[in-house]
Amino acid sequence: MSAALCWTPTRVGYCSNVHPTRDLDGLRASIERHFQGVRNLRGLREQDSGLWICARAAEELQDASAHGRFLDLLQDTGLRLTSLNGFPYGEFHAGAVKADVYLPDWSMPERLTYSLNLARILAHALPADCRQGVISSVPLGYAASWSPALQQRAEQQLRQLTAGLAELHRESGRKVVFCLEMEPDCVLETTDQAIAFFAHWQASDPHHEYLALCFDVCHQAVMFEDCYRSLDRLRLAGVPIGKIQLSNAMICRLPVDDPQRFAEVLEVLGQFSEATYLHQVKARDKQGRLIAWADLPAALADCASDPGRYGELRIHFHVPLFSEHLLLPELSASQVALGQTFDYLAAHGDLRPVLEVETYSWGVLPAQLRPSNEQAQLRGIAAELHWVEAQLRQRGLLHAPIREGHADACP
Repeated sequence: MSAALCWTPTRVGYCSNVHPTRDLDGLRASIERHFQGVRNLRGLREQDSGLWICARAAEELQDASAHGRFLDLLQDTGLRLTSLNGFPYGEFHAGAVKADVYLPDWSMPERLTYSLNLARILAHALPADCRQGVISSVPLGYAASWSPALQQRAEQQLRQLTAGLAELHRESGRKVVFCLEMEPDCVLETTDQAIAFFAHWQASDPHHEYLALCFDVCHQAVMFEDCYRSLDRLRLAGVPIGKIQLSNAMICRLPVDDPQRFAEVLEVLGQFSEATYLHQVKARDKQGRLIAWADLPAALADCASDPGRYGELRIHFHVPLFSEHLLLPELSASQVALGQTFDYLAAHGDLRPVLEVETYSWGVLPAQLRPSNEQAQLRGIAAELHWVEAQLRQRGLLHAPIREGHADACP
């Protein structure tokens, strides 16, 4: 395979929403301490990054002098800004985030303002050799509180977004594409829903080329989807995929014929039930129907009350990519889904999205798995990136020049 169609170590980055930041000062400190720490551990001069810039920092960066200093910081730290995570709006690590992570949703004006602020930041920060930048965003909203009226408002705002992105493209010469990220229990959670939405969108929005999909491997594994098949269906349906977030879901195989072991497994699984993030759970019943729980505690309670009903749970908990088993043999990770994703990329050279590791939950892992300090966490992130490099190399998708430098071709 041509080197121009492959990734390089520089182009394999990670999403910085793993690091808490509340404002621009916090973002700068995180880049200097965390980003550079991971880059140095990998031995790279430069590294792509999917920065998470919270709404407050994004507003601060609209000031020309602040933005100029930010661009200087990117240059000084070797950060190639090719992607942003525009999903979490405000606090993402303090207190109970849970379903508030979807707010403001796409029916709310704050989401549009935030998104256009991010687009302006990325357009002026893109490396010279990048044809476009991508920003991941909320899959419209949380399904439990959605309605046709909210859908209509969301689509109106998305049309304002794409019109704004088209204007930004004309003015700056830089193309920025927003990528709606499918997620369990959201308006867009399945491949079928994504295909239907983009068919409608492409037929109705004159600027539809500025809206694409973010494919999060963990999310689709939780939905019991085969990621190879899902990516193929999306591609054949003409759904543009701007970013793939490399993430690892939890799988719990319940020993339904051993009551004592069943109770032990549920008890250990309960250690992953924490108060910050929403950990949606899916299972299939004996008829193959998909069963859903909004959060892990509800799933644990139902399984305990009816021990033989569900044999396997899929849990939205981003565990480190290199994880295979988690505390017990019955608790594993969805590395098969990651393998399906890499296999699809190897078989389809025309699909070259941004690849971004997104394990934001290091700090809420059970104590036995949690890094003991900041440096241990940075080593863990670097180990995830090395694991991705190995997977790409095995499939002929990693081009590592003697002198690592600029990417061969940005998406």
